Amino acid sequence: MMTRTIGLLTLITAVLSGCASEPVVPSVETKRGDRVGLLVDIGEGPLHTHVGTTVFNNFEKKYPYRWNLDAAAADTLSKALSAAGFTVVNLENEGMSHASVGTLLVADGEKWKVAPGKEQLVRDLLDRKGLKALIALKETRVTTALECAGGPCTERHANASGLYTRSFLGSTRYHAVAAYGLNVYLLAPLADLAKGDPLRTILRMPVVPIGSYPAPAKFDNLTEAELAPARDAVLDFTRQIGVEVARALNPK
Repeated sequence: MMTRTIGLLTLITAVLSGCASEPVVPSVETKRGDRVGLLVDIGEGPLHTHVGTTVFNNFEKKYPYRWNLDAAAADTLSKALSAAGFTVVNLENEGMSHASVGTLLVADGEKWKVAPGKEQLVRDLLDRKGLKALIALKETRVTTALECAGGPCTERHANASGLYTRSFLGSTRYHAVAAYGLNVYLLAPLADLAKGDPLRTILRMPVVPIGSYPAPAKFDNLTEAELAPARDAVLDFTRQIGVEVARALNPK
């Protein structure tokens, strides 16, 4: 089900984005056991983002429920990469953070280069830690919908992972949203594989419809159990992202 959903999202966003050029991605050669670094900084969730019939009905609400998204997403990605034969190194356990990495690589025409000031860090990741690649997942504002109805299109957004709902004239649609910014830094040769398809397209609008969502008792005060389907869908989406990252790193 999740694979079909992602495939549909890929098709829709590819059509919407037209024929945008893709950054040049070099040939990838990996072998079983290659070391891949992992950094995850996506908060704990959940956020309920709602768009109503008018702007006066819009709201977002942060809930205190402990989704443990950071640990759960890191574990999900690690399992997907390990299943593909990679040795996963959780760099947070070694004192690194997403902030310390920042933007590691940048596009320079048709090539990739190390971002200014990051040369020593890349050498350390390659030589001291023996990494083939570094995967960095960061919470970010994402597009949840593109609505076009006889006029200029309107983008909808969510600022954090959780539940995204859209109501119009008494009808409500429920979606899980994974507010992910992803970099898949290939260190030798240099490239950010997340800037090329299919990862770029999949993450352009990272929302997953939740079928048969039971109407909550209080729409603006959801229980932890009522939000659980969104958490399950976010982690299932994360698992599929892990599979696609593994394919990008080892396309054979």
